[in-house]
Amino acid sequence: MSIERFDDECPGCRPAMMDVRTGKLFPADSAEMKIVDRLWRETTPEERRAWHRFTCQNSRALVDVQLAEAFGKRLEHALSAMARQKGSA
Repeated sequence: MSIERFDDECPGCRPAMMDVRTGKLFPADSAEMKIVDRLWRETTPEERRAWHRFTCQNSRALVDVQLAEAFGKRLEHALSAMARQKGSA
């Protein structure tokens, strides 16, 4: 893992999720992380690099903020849909 350089093959350069109640990371095989992984695979290389610059390098360049925010909203929408589905089951 490198803060200085994004590497598509590096597991540390991918989004992770933490359970705010327990402070522990969600396991890779959890429903939440499966959604994160699916959406991450759908991103473009530029979106992935912008995510890295925003989250790891604290970039506040407008394009990085916009791309990171757009990915975050896709995640939020997908995770909310999953929660609604679980709630109605």
